Order: sequence, then structure tokens, then C-alpha cells
Amino acid sequence: MSHSPDYDIEKKATNSGEIATEDVIPHEDTGHMHRSLKGRQISMIAIAGTIGTGLFLGSGKALANGGPVGALLGYLLVGMLVGLMMYSLGEMMVWDPSAGGFIEFSSRYIDPAMGFAMGWQFWFQAVMTAPVEITAASIVISFWDTNDNHKAIYITVMLIGIILVNLAGVKYFGEFEFVFAFIKIITVIGLIIMCLVVDLGGAPDHDRRGFRYWRENPFNNTFFGVVPASKARFLGFWAVLTQAAFSYGGMEGLAMICLEASNPRVTMRTAVRAIFYRIVLLYVFAILLIGMCLARNDPHLLQANADDTGTAAESPFVIIIQTSGIKVLDHIINAVVLTSAFSSGNEFLYSSSRALFMLAQEGKAPRIFARVMKNGVPVYALAVCSAFACLGYLACGKQGANDAFNWLANITTLGSLITWIGIGVSHIRWYKAMKVQGLSRDELPFKSWTQPYGAWAVVIVFTVIMFFNGYTTFMTKPFDFQSFISDYINLPFVFILYFGYKIAKRTRIVPLAEMDCSTHYVEDSVVYSKY
Repeated sequence: MSHSPDYDIEKKATNSGEIATEDVIPHEDTGHMHRSLKGRQISMIAIAGTIGTGLFLGSGKALANGGPVGALLGYLLVGMLVGLMMYSLGEMMVWDPSAGGFIEFSSRYIDPAMGFAMGWQFWFQAVMTAPVEITAASIVISFWDTNDNHKAIYITVMLIGIILVNLAGVKYFGEFEFVFAFIKIITVIGLIIMCLVVDLGGAPDHDRRGFRYWRENPFNNTFFGVVPASKARFLGFWAVLTQAAFSYGGMEGLAMICLEASNPRVTMRTAVRAIFYRIVLLYVFAILLIGMCLARNDPHLLQANADDTGTAAESPFVIIIQTSGIKVLDHIINAVVLTSAFSSGNEFLYSSSRALFMLAQEGKAPRIFARVMKNGVPVYALAVCSAFACLGYLACGKQGANDAFNWLANITTLGSLITWIGIGVSHIRWYKAMKVQGLSRDELPFKSWTQPYGAWAVVIVFTVIMFFNGYTTFMTKPFDFQSFISDYINLPFVFILYFGYKIAKRTRIVPLAEMDCSTHYVEDSVVYSKY
């Protein structure tokens, strides 16, 4: 396999106490990433990383758009595709956990310009989602405190909280996320059991629903007033696909922690498998039981979706609880949604700072962002990302400032889809290069039977979903120009990044025969900053 010294940034201590290196010995005072994330922490972060407002709040819109059967099929289909994407990413991560995730894989397996575009696109998505989640958390609090003047106070408190957690180091970040992930998983399991009890008539109203709503209104026959009904059913189902994709979004952020995972080949392999089976099952069972307990056209659900409060009042679980006569649980769910939003903001601040670190390591961002403190935190990268998190205060301003914030938040909507497609293309080319170079897949420490067909399915289906993401803007009268821009602006942004870097640096698509397919990981080693 070909070998490039640019990636040899790891070292390990031998039994004799000497330092074993391949080509590069980092300077003694160079900081390094700490492999402090334990297997249990990574598995929990992987499982709960995507469980958030998309499930607790957004699932109600999926039910209204697609009906109980359409919502279930949409989440099941997208969940399986996301699982295939994670298997593609997992094969590459476990093979080379010393690499900078999909940012570096895009550079090595496609084109350095693609690594530049993918990295900055992901960074922008993550750095803008952090203030969105913090603002969402402050809105959730309005379930109890309706005074809008207090929103800035709540944003400040939570912003300081996530910055301190990230400054403390990855060891403490892992413990913090482990606790909140545990809360989310227990809550989802509890809600699934609660919905099952309600469906079987065990709630105070003693209404045994069974599959009543599946028989009465399985799909949305009136979506946007489209006729005939068959076309309305399909368009409603398609709306579920795009929403499910956004609900599963962020799962790819697991690649950001591979540089700080202890025994990464074991822990990352376990985490990837956990995502496919457990996340999809949790989502699918939750959507299944929501559709059994709540009608697609329930007036409480339609009103909640129209109000779009961002609090537990919007949650289909809360609507089920309230209409069934169950007390107190709605406040508990709101508290869990609050912790979920706070945890998500914490994770996205972490992911954005690590993405900036990885870009700097590759020379695609100012080198100062690759500098690391003694506790393994890329402090300058974290400082810049924390400054962007302050954009959340725009939501406290007048109408114009709030609209600007909402617009910035919306332009990140295609981020995960673009990243997933890039991961699929990287894997396809890596797979082909291994065949061209005569390398056996039996060497891989983690190998999926779904490849290469899984990666092809990811690229094709998510590309179709991405291009038809904003189709509803063409169905509104007058034409919703602002929504159209926010739905698609990511695409020209990525093209500008790619071709701009390609022209400036005169890069080329990496030939399969010359591709660096080797692993640069050394057991029990750490990743040093190059600068």
C-alpha cells in the first residue's frame, strides 16, 4: 500500500520505554489529543446522539404529513439508509482511526478539494446548530416561564455551561454526555411503554385504540390539497423522508470522536453496530406507537404543529398524555426535551471545534486552530466556535434579528445529507482503489456484508431526497422564495468551496492506483498537533 508521511502524526511507547515513530516525531511541547473516551461512553453517545427534538417534537409533523403508515415507512427507510452510511463510515474509521474522519477520507479517497468542501460545510453546519440548540432549550423553558425577557438569561447560562464542559476536556465531556444519553434512552423506552399501555386501553380514558388509526387514515390523502389522493399520499410520504433525514442528522458526528477514543478499533466498531440496531429500533418503535395512539388529523396535533411552539406542547407524546387523561408526565417530558437540547448544543460545539482542528491539521484552515492544550482541548478552535454560538442572542432581538437567526438556522438543513453523500462516495472510491491495488478486504478489522451496494444506495437515494427537499415551496401561492433559498443554499455553497479550492490549489481527483489506502494507526497511540 502507498504511504504518505503527511499523515504520520502518531507515536507510541514501546515496552522498552522508547518512542516508536514511523516518519515524523512531533516536537516535545506539541499538544496531543487524549484518547480518554471509554467504550461505554462512545456507545451511549452513538445511541443517543440523534435522539433529540427530531423525535420528541418533530415526529408529530411526520405523523400529520404522512399518516401513521407513511411516517413509519419513511423513518424505517431513512433509518436503514443511515445505517448503511454508518457502516460505510465505520469500515473506514475502524481501519484508520488516526485519520481526521470523513474530512480526511474525502481528501485521500476523492480529491483534496472535496476534503476542503466537506470539512468546511460540516463545520458550518455544526457551528450554526450549536446556537440553534441552545436557543431551542431556552424556548423549551417557556413551557414554564412565559416571560420572553428572560430568554437571554437562559441562553447565557446554557452557553456558559456547554463552553465549560468542552473546556474541561474530553474525559469530562464523555461522562457528561453519558449521563444525558442515559436519560434520553430511558425516557424513549418509557414513552414507548406508555404508548403501548395507552393503545391497549390502560390509560385513565380506557380507550383501546389498537390499529384504529391505521385502518381509518393510514396515509395523508389531503396533503396540500393535492388531487388525486394517490398523489397526495406519495407527496406526504416524501415529506416524511426529508424530515426523517433531518431527525437522524448528526449521527455522522461520531467520526469526530475517533481521534479521542480509547482502543478505537474496538470501541468504534461497537458504536457503529449499536447505531444501526438500537437507534433505528428506538425511532421505529416510537413512530409505530405514536401512529397507533394518535390520529393523523387529530385537532390537538394539527394545532400544535401550527403553533410550532418548540416546547413540549408540540410533542405528540404530550398530546397523547393529555388526551388520555394522564397527569404530570408532560412536565417530565419537557424537562427531558430541555436536557436533550442542551446536550445536543454541547455535542455540536464539540463537533465543530474538532472539525476545525482536523481542517487545520490538513492545512485547510489556519494552523493556530490545530494547537491543543495539555488536557487535549483545541482551545483556539473551541474559542472561535464558542463565539459563533453567541449568535443565539439574535433570537432575543427584534423581528429582523430573529428572522436573520432563523434564516441562518435553516440554511444548515441539507448539511447532513451532503455529508452522508460524501461519505458514500469516499467509500465507493476506497473500495475500488483496494481492488485496483490488489488489497484484500479480509484485512479490514471491521467489514460489512452490505458493501459496496450499501454505499451506492446511500449516494443515489440521498441525492434524490436532497434535490427534492424543498419541493413544497413550489406548491405554495405565492411562491415562497425565502424558503426555497434556505432549502437549497447549501448546494452552491459546497460547489463554491470545492471548485474555489480546486482552482486555487490546482488539485486533481486522486487516481485509484495512487490512492493512499493504508492505515496510519499505531496501537495505543495518540494524535499530535502538527503545529
